[in-house]
Amino acid sequence: MPMLLRALLIFVLSCGQVFAKDAIQAEHERLSDEMEKLAQRQVWQGVERKYKELEKLETVLTFDDLLHGAYAARELGNVLASYRRLKEAAKLEPSKEVVDWLWDIDAHYGHVELVSVPSRSAVLEPELMPFDPNARKAVEAAVASAKVDGIFAGMLPKGAYVFAAQPFKVEPGVSVRIEVSPRMRRQGLIDPVIIYRETPGSVPVPTPEKEKEE
Repeated sequence: MPMLLRALLIFVLSCGQVFAKDAIQAEHERLSDEMEKLAQRQVWQGVERKYKELEKLETVLTFDDLLHGAYAARELGNVLASYRRLKEAAKLEPSKEVVDWLWDIDAHYGHVELVSVPSRSAVLEPELMPFDPNARKAVEAAVASAKVDGIFAGMLPKGAYVFAAQPFKVEPGVSVRIEVSPRMRRQGLIDPVIIYRETPGSVPVPTPEKEKEE
């Protein structure tokens, strides 16, 4: 290939890459702007949808992107998604709001995996519905998830629950997995397997200022 033609080809390819990056960045800014407007109106389903579109772009999310995503996930009852987004936000800017929020989740929620086969037996019920509106949303979302396909994997507020007639407790820092299936029934229903370990993926979170003062 002649040197001039090769140089021209390299130039065209490099211009194409620059154009593609610019287009992706422009789309990122557009989605971020729309997410900001939806968040101001508290249209959380819309915020979550825009956040998922941002993730597909495979660009680096900003602190504001992650914080909006965390709020959307919380309002939709997905505490685990909110927690993960907050952790990413904390890496960019460990603000008091984010640190306190992470601490609150670590102090009041536990990681839960529930599986029931067949799914029709999968009824999740809290012994007492939380008064806190965010905790209530988390429980309601988990109940709805279990009802649809017999599966829930996420975080629940601490407390007593029953899943497929199997009682269990959720405690901060404790992972609970319950499997109710024909295989388990042949062996007789057993107590849920409770593994005492740090919530998967959790990171050390500084104690909030208000706790230090106390």
